[in-house]
Amino acid sequence: MKLDTKQKVLIAIYTEYQKDIPQIEEEVKSNKLGIGVEEFKIAVIKLENEGLITNTHMVKAGNSKWGVRCVILDDTKMTPWGIEYVESKLELDKTLSGMEKVQEMAKKSATWGWNEFKDITVQVLSEMGKHGVDKVLGE
Repeated sequence: MKLDTKQKVLIAIYTEYQKDIPQIEEEVKSNKLGIGVEEFKIAVIKLENEGLITNTHMVKAGNSKWGVRCVILDDTKMTPWGIEYVESKLELDKTLSGMEKVQEMAKKSATWGWNEFKDITVQVLSEMGKHGVDKVLGE
């Protein structure tokens, strides 16, 4: 499967969104995704404009491309349409748990040739597993 920049950003947001406590602003960054800063910014602007994500802060600047100097993902969330898009694109069963969805994505990512995504899914699964253990231990 060939993914464009916008799809890579959306899938990264979706993956982080699966955690009990998502940290999109910390984990979804251009350098972690292997995407240029300008391409990342424009992809986020497009995703927001298309209604696939919401609540992204955009610092306006008239002299920059698309009139936005930077995007801040502190409050960014997936919309129902964004979730539907990713689950349909990746052929994920909607009834799976968040961890199962990320595990399925990790398996499929091996065929996509997107090495940064393999790192993302491994990290998310690790954090989800740790958080699950903390819940069991009552921490």
